[in-house]
Amino acid sequence: MKNILKQFILLVICTYMAFFLVFNQGLLGGVVISGVFLVVCTFLFIASIVGVVKGKLELMKFTTVTEAAGLMTFSILLGLVVTTIGLINSFAVYTTGDESQSSDKKIRVFASRIFDVPSQAALLKTEKNGVTYFYPENNKNEIEKMDALLQLEREQFHSTLGTRDEGGLTIEFHENYASLELGYGSEEVAGYYDLGNKRIHLVPTDENWELILVHEYSHYQSHLFSNQHLLSITRIPSWFEEGVADYFAGESSIWYDLENIETIDFHDLDSQEDYDQAATDTYDPYAQSFLAVESIVDVYGEEIIPELLQSQSIGGFYKNLEKTINMDIEEYEEIFLEQLLANQQQIADWLDLGYQQLEMKNYKAALKTVENIRESGDIYDVDAADWLLVDIMLAQEKVDVAVEVLNDKIEMDQEEFLVDDLLLLAEVYLLVDPKLSYETVQKAEKIAETSEFYYYEEGILMAYEQVNSANKLAGYKGLLEEEWLYNPYVRSQLVEKLSKEYPGEF
Repeated sequence: MKNILKQFILLVICTYMAFFLVFNQGLLGGVVISGVFLVVCTFLFIASIVGVVKGKLELMKFTTVTEAAGLMTFSILLGLVVTTIGLINSFAVYTTGDESQSSDKKIRVFASRIFDVPSQAALLKTEKNGVTYFYPENNKNEIEKMDALLQLEREQFHSTLGTRDEGGLTIEFHENYASLELGYGSEEVAGYYDLGNKRIHLVPTDENWELILVHEYSHYQSHLFSNQHLLSITRIPSWFEEGVADYFAGESSIWYDLENIETIDFHDLDSQEDYDQAATDTYDPYAQSFLAVESIVDVYGEEIIPELLQSQSIGGFYKNLEKTINMDIEEYEEIFLEQLLANQQQIADWLDLGYQQLEMKNYKAALKTVENIRESGDIYDVDAADWLLVDIMLAQEKVDVAVEVLNDKIEMDQEEFLVDDLLLLAEVYLLVDPKLSYETVQKAEKIAETSEFYYYEEGILMAYEQVNSANKLAGYKGLLEEEWLYNPYVRSQLVEKLSKEYPGEF
């Protein structure tokens, strides 16, 4: 019994020594110290076997099999403890890139991969619609906007990828980018998705939080797709994975100067490590990745995404892609930007043509042009096509149809279009129901107050309010004189209407 107690005390002491020595080292130092302990454990284990076989171990003054067996147990337990400590230290340092972090931080980083705990200390936890949130107290109000966006995006992913989201996603908020970068192990990161525990990390107050959240949520959905089809997570080149994420996040080629985009060999962007290291002062791997994906989707539709995601390996992916585009990936690298430029020019030409047809009152042809733009363009092109459609309806004095088009658009609008669409709807409502105009402008003002996409002119609201008061003449004059009515068809029809109601005033 005394020997067992001694071995237990020695095990505790050795465990503490290993904990202290290993967790105060970086990656290499931790491996070396763990290795030294394991060599000692191996020696003790071999010695214990000799003692069990001979019935004694004179070297260590053991005279019974029981004492030798105790040494064997001690060596095994210490070896397991040291191996665990070494793995935790190596994992934490390797994944974060921080060799100087504290032992508490290392344990938390490791535990967050296995257990449902945050990688940062002092975070609160809540669950909403199947998503677990870890958050600082002062970021609690950010959860609502995250949840609202995810509810919208979830259906799109399920429809496009055929995934089934049955819960398991976690979103962890970071108060600053230093914490975010430490968690990822690299600088200049706006957010990341951890495959190990299905967790999105981001700064919820980032001005581009929508794009970041949907981008990382795309990685989560791709993860679900892989699990659902029993596919390896690393079977897809990183450039395609990242390009698809940006595509679903609402990126657009119109944001890029396509004539000056630098590209490299797609194979140099296959692995995540190579992808992360590819960026330079002049080259952005995310730009090449997104633009390549957009060019593929432009031609083959969104259904090409799940088709390529079903590839069994990176080699199989390129085989499937090259079969689809009917050329080698090296050849595609040379031409895909030219294709995007040609598509952009085609959309621009169609828009010009549509307004020419509208001016010539060739409404049937203009409607066909709208259809062409909607079929071939991205969300920004579709937005422009919808405004052209509204003009076509207004030019024919089909005000009710114009209202219906705008209301349908607003119902499914993205934030960057919403305020402008509400203001246009308010203008159109002036022709049929000024009260609805005022209510619509109030909605626009409320959204604009918290939106980074729009600068709102405060005087507009007052003018619409006057239109619905006893002094409505002043309100109408204010809207027209301040040029707050931007649609030419609304202006002309409204002036015609007001000239009859207020002779000599307009």
